[in-house]
Amino acid sequence: MRSTFRILFYLKRNAPLKNGRVPIMARITLDGQRVQLSTHLSVNPETWCAATGQVAGRGRCADQTNRQLADIRFRIEQCYRTLFLNGSAVTPAMIKEAYLGITHRECLLEFFRRHNEEFRRMVGVSRSATTYNKYRCVCHHLERYVRQTYRRDDLAFSELDKGFVTGFHAYIVQQCSRKKNTAWIYMIALKHVLMVARSKGCLTHDPFAGYKLHSEFVSRNYLNEAEISRMMRLELPSGALRLVRDAFVFSCFTGLSYVDVCNLTRRQIQQNGGQTWVDLTRRKTGAEVSVRLFAVPQAILRRYLPADCDEPIFGLPGNGWCNKRLEQLAAAAGISKRVTFHTARHTFATTMTLSQGVAIETISKLLGHKNIRTTQIYAVITHSTLDGEMNRLSRRIDALYPQAAVAELCE
Repeated sequence: MRSTFRILFYLKRNAPLKNGRVPIMARITLDGQRVQLSTHLSVNPETWCAATGQVAGRGRCADQTNRQLADIRFRIEQCYRTLFLNGSAVTPAMIKEAYLGITHRECLLEFFRRHNEEFRRMVGVSRSATTYNKYRCVCHHLERYVRQTYRRDDLAFSELDKGFVTGFHAYIVQQCSRKKNTAWIYMIALKHVLMVARSKGCLTHDPFAGYKLHSEFVSRNYLNEAEISRMMRLELPSGALRLVRDAFVFSCFTGLSYVDVCNLTRRQIQQNGGQTWVDLTRRKTGAEVSVRLFAVPQAILRRYLPADCDEPIFGLPGNGWCNKRLEQLAAAAGISKRVTFHTARHTFATTMTLSQGVAIETISKLLGHKNIRTTQIYAVITHSTLDGEMNRLSRRIDALYPQAAVAELCE
C-alpha cells in the first residue's frame, strides 16, 4: 500500500509573539498519523500564503524564510527516506525524533529485558523463580514475534497499538500452539509490563484499552480414594521414584503445594495437644497454614525426617522432573488421568476434605487461600458427596410428607 507522506507548514495563530509575528509550525503526516514541530521561524501573518505554505511576495526577508523552510522540508524528507530504507515501520513520531536528533527511544524488548533482570535480582527475596521464568518465556516469544512480523529487532513504545496486542495474542495461540489459558497468562504478563512502562513514563497510552482477556474454565484433576490407595500400594525400591511418590501422597493428605513441600523442614513440624501439625507460611501467598498430620503423612515423615532442623525433609528434584515421574507412577497404578504434583492439592481439597463434609471456609484456610473464590475452583462436587446430600434431603422430605399423605394423594 502506498504511504501518504506529507509535510505542511502552517501558522500557530493562537500563540502570537510580542512583536506581532506568528510562529511557523511544521506538520508531518504519514498514513493518517501526524505530529507537529516548531520550525523556530516566525512571520508577519499578513504575508503568509496558506495555499503554498510559504511567505508571499518578494524581498530578501521573504526569500530567506522560504529558503529556510525548503531546507527544513528537505531534512525531514531525508529523515523519512533513511528510516524507510532501513526497513523500519516508520511513524511520524520517528521522523520527528530523527529530525530533532533524538537517537535513542525507549523500546519494548529493551524495557522488557531490563524488567526481567530487575525481577531476577529479587527472586528468593520477594519474587518467585516460577514467575521470573514466566516473564522470560513471554519476552522470548515477543522477540520472535517482532522479528517475524515487523522484521525488526525491537519496537518503540509509540508503535504499540491494539493491532500489536491482537497480533501477538493470535501468534501465541496459532503459531506457538498454546492453549487458551496459557495464552491468557502470557497476555496478562505483557499487560503488566506495559503498565509498569506507563507508570515510568515510557508509554503514553494503553494498547490494551478495550481489549478483553478471558480465561477458560478447566476441570481440575484429582484422585479418588481407590486411586490414592493404588498409588500408595505400589511396590517401589528406595530412590527418586519412591521419594516422588511419597512426597505426592504427603501432599494429598496435607494440601501443601510442590514448593512448600520442597521447603518443608523439621522446624515447621509442631506438637500441639498431643497431635502433630505442619505450621508454615505459604511461599506463594504469604498466608499462614496449619494442617494436622494424620497417620499416613506421619508415617511418611518418619521415613524421611532428617537430623538437621534446617535441612529440607523432601529433597525433591525440579517440578517438571517430578511430574514426569508421576506420569510413570500413575500408569503403574492403572490411573488414566493426567497426574501432576498439583493434582495432590486438588485431591486434598476434593477427596480428603470436601467429600468428607469439611466446610469450604475450613478448606480455604487449610489451603492457605486469601480468597474463598479460589477455593471454590478446587471444590468439585463429587458423585459420592452428591449422593450423600440427596440421601439426607430425602430423609427430611419424607419426614415432612409421610407415606400416609402420599397414599391420599395417589387415591
